[in-house]
Amino acid sequence: MSPRCATADTTVVRVTGEDAAAFLQGQCTADLRNVVLTDALWLNRKGRVLAHTVIVKETDGSFLLLCPHLPAAELMTIVTANVIADDVLATDESAAWQKWIAWGVEPSVAGAKVWATKRYGVAAWDVLTPVGVPLPGLPAPFAELDAERVAAGVPAVSADCGANEFPQECGLEAWVSYTKGCYLGQEVMARIQSMGSLRRILRRVTGPVSVGQELRTTEGKVVGTVRSAAGQMGLALVSVDLAEGSVVGEVRLGAPAQMAAR
Repeated sequence: MSPRCATADTTVVRVTGEDAAAFLQGQCTADLRNVVLTDALWLNRKGRVLAHTVIVKETDGSFLLLCPHLPAAELMTIVTANVIADDVLATDESAAWQKWIAWGVEPSVAGAKVWATKRYGVAAWDVLTPVGVPLPGLPAPFAELDAERVAAGVPAVSADCGANEFPQECGLEAWVSYTKGCYLGQEVMARIQSMGSLRRILRRVTGPVSVGQELRTTEGKVVGTVRSAAGQMGLALVSVDLAEGSVVGEVRLGAPAQMAAR
């Protein structure tokens, strides 16, 4: 059985330098100590989500950052915004690779870099292959995999969680460390953890849904917005006061969206 695969617009940035490990540790939400592969969020000072990256520690001590939703220039601006006297260099390596997302069966391609991911609710892998190497599986539309994600209630950056949302609102706590020490946005994360002061939550929804659709009560009050949709299934950011099973118009609210830890 061959894996299914789709091309991905993944940005690939390598971070090098003597201060690379300490610098990255102090900027993103993930604890990079004693791990070689993890997911991380990059927050602003108000704790809102600017970017998501997969971070891979290479054997030479450098770090590969894979970003599925931002162009290289924008990602490098976010990652290096606070470099002052640090020995840190970010280099765009996106053109050196063919980028794929594979699912169903783990791909095996000579010279490829393959990392498992839980971003889609099914067995899936981020794949980098040298330019010119054949497909790592049978070609399939990415929409097929994204529908699996929506059905599984798995949030995505930036479709469901972006610069106006906290990670906790969107079920992304698995990508946030509360024990690693200081990083950009850490104080806000700690305050949310201790006080639980959220006004919105990302929930699965079923019914006639489309991206951007406002969910309104019979009185016309907007209580949520659909962020992802696939057929009759979706994910919507709604008021935390609306319980699972509530019906808004023709849309039924389900369980909270949740990203699984690696």
